[in-house]
Amino acid sequence: MIAKLRPTEARPHVSLVRNAIGTFGLRMGGIGLSFMAQAISARFMGSDHYGLFVYALAFTPVLSWIAQLGLVQTAIRYVAIYNSQRDFGAIRGFMSFATRGTLGACLIIALAAGMTGWILKDDVDDLRRRVFILALLHVPFLALSELRVGVLRGLLKIGFAELPENLVRPLLLAIMLSAAYFGSEELVDPVTAMLISLAVTMANFLLGSIWLRQSLPEGVSGSSPSYRKQEWLNMAVPMFVVVGIQLLISQLDVLLIGSMVGTEQAGAYAVAARIAEFTAFGLVVAGSVTAPLIAARWNDRAIRDLQRLLKFTAIGNALFVLAAASLIAGLGKGILGVFGTSFVDAYPLMIVLLAGRSLRALTGLGTILLTMTGHQTEVTWLMGVGLTLQLPLELYLIGEYGAMGAAVASGVVMACIDASALALAKFRLKLSLVG
Repeated sequence: MIAKLRPTEARPHVSLVRNAIGTFGLRMGGIGLSFMAQAISARFMGSDHYGLFVYALAFTPVLSWIAQLGLVQTAIRYVAIYNSQRDFGAIRGFMSFATRGTLGACLIIALAAGMTGWILKDDVDDLRRRVFILALLHVPFLALSELRVGVLRGLLKIGFAELPENLVRPLLLAIMLSAAYFGSEELVDPVTAMLISLAVTMANFLLGSIWLRQSLPEGVSGSSPSYRKQEWLNMAVPMFVVVGIQLLISQLDVLLIGSMVGTEQAGAYAVAARIAEFTAFGLVVAGSVTAPLIAARWNDRAIRDLQRLLKFTAIGNALFVLAAASLIAGLGKGILGVFGTSFVDAYPLMIVLLAGRSLRALTGLGTILLTMTGHQTEVTWLMGVGLTLQLPLELYLIGEYGAMGAAVASGVVMACIDASALALAKFRLKLSLVG
């Protein structure tokens, strides 16, 4: 039965634009604050200390992904569906199930990390050991914070979902690192910096938890939890694999360039790729806003509304990609020069990456559409085939053409994955981005 639409749902375009503008503003503010926090960290810690700090923290996203068990993407879909159906017991049951699962995974990660640390105890000095232990303590708070983001996005509380990570966390980190530096008038050591980062992460988690409690519909707290574990696991397991493959695909080119060609080209590639990635910013915002709407519309079989939503989203995303790509292509040399004069030579590489990233941004809604309509298994297969193709293709092209070969390989593979997802959506769902 189709649920009765509430006022905000009856005007999807108005709500979509409002949420998209808010999310865009928060993400842009987050980019600026994150850049400021990184600059302050590097300046107030020194290159050696900052390198250890960043290196230790680089492991936390991977461990957080493991701890999430694919439940963040599951939350976006099913919380949106249950909220549209006013099934508050299912929302409460899912939150309880996901929290317990994430904490259990964190416990296993901690035990595995402890065993690894014990095996390597003679090979790691005391400073690194303390820094890595503190980095490991970030994982449960990061994983539970991401789970909270998924639930809030499912409830269409986009502002509450985005604000802690994009604005509060980098701002607090910058303020506390500055206070530590000016308070001691000497460089901040990595242990102190990691303690500050952990305190900020915990504060961010607590603030987000308060906002989640305030954002839940009134009927959730008074409802008896309803558990649909098989339904949730049917989505969580494939999404766990998909997100893992996405993490690997996103890092594969840099890792291969660094090992096959050298770290200098890997650094230039990373900078050029980061700049080109801005074309996908519109897709990230669109995904944050439209994913729960897609899930709810599909579950209610409101196909006409869903098709209009897709068309409206695709047009807005395409306009952003065109504007962003044109701006980056025109100002690319100047942007690269900000990182150092040696990076200007990476302009041709950036243009190739820009073409690939733009094509991916234009077609990337296909995987979101399949995932939010219950076709996550197909997305898993597409990602797996893409990774299988990308590895040998990059090995060959990097060997022949260096970093430029990696740019071509990653662009071709991702274009194939996203085009296949769109074709599959058209075939299975009878939906397309152009209507």
